[in-house]
Amino acid sequence: MTVPARPSAIADDSGHGGVQILITAGPVRFTGDLTPADGGLDVGPNPHDLVAAGLAACTTQTLRLYAKRKAWALGAVHVQVTWRREPGWLPADVFERVITLNGDLDEAQRTRLMEIAEACPVHKMLVAGSKVETRAA
Repeated sequence: MTVPARPSAIADDSGHGGVQILITAGPVRFTGDLTPADGGLDVGPNPHDLVAAGLAACTTQTLRLYAKRKAWALGAVHVQVTWRREPGWLPADVFERVITLNGDLDEAQRTRLMEIAEACPVHKMLVAGSKVETRAA
């Protein structure tokens, strides 16, 4: 018997008309929202922030795992992702990623880690595009 996979994420709306939602992602529950300018209360990340967070987290983990496998002296990793929309561009959604690598690394190792960041699975998914299949429950 095949066991169904746990959903990657769940979003529940209370039905009270606000845009605050309860999100379950993995073992964690938290609130998602929109900014006041967009009709929310700004009590949680908006959907684009969540995608940016996924890219930042995946990039950081990809770099850590690669450096560990190579036994490189990678210290703290800081990945900052900013999303913006550029009307008239194709695609219009732009994620800017700034990576700070700490540790006793030579220039070749730093260059290789920046190349490895491009292999992050979420980065590859965003660049390639994804298919979304929707059905009624």
